[in-house]
Formats: sequence, C-alpha cells, structure tokens
Amino acid sequence: MKKMLMLGTSYGSIEMIRYAKAKGAYTIVTDYLEPEKSIAKLEADEYWMINTAELDLLEEKCRTQHVNAVICGISEFNLEMCMKLCKRLGLPCYCNEEAWSYSRDKEKFKKLCKELGVPVAADYFLSDALTSEELEKVVYPVVVKPVDMSGNRGISFCYNDEELVKAYHYAKSVSKSDKIIVEKMLHGKEWYAYYAMAEGKVSLVALNAMHSQPGEPRNCYSITTTVSDNVERYVTEINPYVVKVLQKIGCREGVGWVQFMLDEDGKFYILEMGYRLDGDMMFIPHRKICDFDSVSWLVDYAFGKKNKPEELPQNQAHAFVKCGVGYMLWTNKDGTIADIQGFDEVASWPEIQLVESLAQVGDCITLYRSLGNIMFTADNCDQMCRIIEKINQTVHILNTEGEDVVIHYDNFSYLKDIYQKGLCEKNEI
Repeated sequence: MKKMLMLGTSYGSIEMIRYAKAKGAYTIVTDYLEPEKSIAKLEADEYWMINTAELDLLEEKCRTQHVNAVICGISEFNLEMCMKLCKRLGLPCYCNEEAWSYSRDKEKFKKLCKELGVPVAADYFLSDALTSEELEKVVYPVVVKPVDMSGNRGISFCYNDEELVKAYHYAKSVSKSDKIIVEKMLHGKEWYAYYAMAEGKVSLVALNAMHSQPGEPRNCYSITTTVSDNVERYVTEINPYVVKVLQKIGCREGVGWVQFMLDEDGKFYILEMGYRLDGDMMFIPHRKICDFDSVSWLVDYAFGKKNKPEELPQNQAHAFVKCGVGYMLWTNKDGTIADIQGFDEVASWPEIQLVESLAQVGDCITLYRSLGNIMFTADNCDQMCRIIEKINQTVHILNTEGEDVVIHYDNFSYLKDIYQKGLCEKNEI
C-alpha cells in the first residue's frame, strides 16, 4: 500500500487526505500539535508528533515507514519543508526552490514583471534611516508590505509620513527579510488569476474576483467568486504576459495564482503571485465550474504521476454563467469564542461543496481574523446570493458576551450587477 505524509494542517490538507484515501493510499499527518488542534490528524490513518521543521527526524521516519509521497496544504512554511524533504527522499514535488523564491519575494517577482513588460505599481526606495530626502519623494497614498509575507500579514495603507514610518517598522518586525516594499496605493477591483501547469505549459483555469463587505477593510475579502467582469480584457491584454512570467520563473508543474487590480486609471497592475493552492480555496468550486481538480492534480503528481499538457483545462476566455464561490468568515472584533453555530447544518445543503473551519470554542480571536470558509457552486448569481443570505441566517460564531463576531456579506446588488456586466461582455464577442 502506498503511503502519503501530510505536513501539518492548513486549508486544503483535509481535501488532499480524503482524496488520497479514496485512491487507496495510507495517510499520515505530522506536526507537534495534538489532534484536536491539528484536525487533519483526525482524518488520517495515522499521525506523528514530529514538528514539520525537524527534517532529519522526518527523513529517517519516512525511510523506515516507506513513505511514497510528501505533500502539504496552503501553508507556505510547510511547502518549503515539503520541497526540502522530497529532495532528500528523492520524491517528486511540483514546486522547486528557484520558482518558489519569486512567490516568497515580492520585490524579485515585481522586478521580473518589469523586465517582461507586465505593468506593476510605481514604488519608492526607503532605507532603514528613513531620511527626509527619501520621504520627500513619496507620493501618497502608498501601500507598505514585507516582501515575504502572504495573507495580508504586515501590510499597511499610509497617507502621510508619520503613518509610513510606523508602517515601515511594523513590516520589518514581521518579516525575515531586510527588504520592504513601498508602492503606490491602487484603487479598484481586485482579482487573482488561477493557473495550472504541466511540463511547462500554463493554462488559465479561472479569474476569481474578491469582494469585501462595504464598511470593512478592503483586504478582508468576504466573497471570492468566479462572478466577474473584464474577463475578456484580462485574457487579451495581460494573460499572455503573465504566462511568460510564470514560464520564465520556472513554474513547470502544479498550480499557482497571480493577483492583480484594475486601478481607477483604467489599467491593470500585477500585485504578487503564489506558487501553491489559493488560500480562498476556490480550487474546490473550480471542479464544477471549470472541470479541473487541483487536489487530484497535486496528489497524483506527489505519487509520481506525470501530468500531461493535454490534460490541462481549457483556458478561460469569457465570464462563466455558473458561479463558484468561497465565503470567507472574518471576525469583526477581538474576544474569545464561546459558541459556534450552523456549520454542520450548512455542510448538509446540496449546493455546499466544503465547510472548513479551524476555529474552536475557547479560541482567543483578534479583529479581522479568518475563522473559516464555505465553498459552493450555484447555477446563477440570484441563486448564489440566496445561498449567501441563508448562510448569514444560519452560521453564527459567538463570543463570551454573546455577540456574533462574524462579518456577514450582504452587498448582493453589487454582485448581480457585476454578473450581468460579465455576461454582456461575453455576448458582445
């Protein structure tokens, strides 16, 4: 029997374990956490209490236990450990260290985009001295972010020198790099383009638009969905350049994504990339919307099956009629979780593909933390909005004061407008 080792628990881990088990593999999860805090262990056939950073011990254990594949979810740290461990064991890993360096270093990625003619936001150089000469060159507003963080960690939006200095030091405090990006703040719609690769060929699986609840931070994307306009523009104007960038980086296998924005000046700008599954987990509804399964694509590759270019999904060319949705549940305040309601009920609905939450009663939470994600598909936008509204009525996470700490999305008129615009663009072609 083939054996698969999963490094840690993160979004995507449980789906991979379930798929591997369905294919007849014996599954193992390792990290230093007890099973109740590392829930993938509850899905696996076996678990180890070995920290994913202990590569020497893991290598020895994998050899004695005859492990055939090593994999992980979206965790960037565990993906780095996965690459190193696979190299030691001579096992396949879709991601390589050179390509991964562009995913981890936003400045390096941005430099390559410039070289290949891909539009990026204007940036400014700041040293640790933060001299008056450097600050005088900055045109506000700007975004400050570490080069090596994802998931909005360490990011700040600044409108003056005082905020910029504070944000610079904050970004340095959470980063392992000595480089900090300071760039023009863009204003507009935001997407990420999700790609699949095989033998160096790159295919655009889907554009995924990101929407925050009005009045909440725009980087708290409550709804990520295939409902989109400007699909044809991206496909014709930007996608050919992005494909060249990914190929130049060395993304030959697996999956990845590139985040971009349509600024108020009417132009697209590339923001960053990730050579991994997307944290919004849109790879789940992509199964039905695009007929492409990222989980099987990655797990099969980890077991040694070479994905072929002819197996790649067809490049998206127009807006989809059906809707793939990820509903991310963000907190609206600090506190301690006292009760979690509705997840089991929602998971039983026929439209729902996955309900995944890492939150537990007793957890201390901070403002704007993600507590879970609900993935589903709908035949059209009206049905999508009805499902979201029903989720709002069913799912509640209460703090010790009895307050619901979840940001509930309800900007349905906007979603319907975007949906219709996208379909009209398609009909005009």
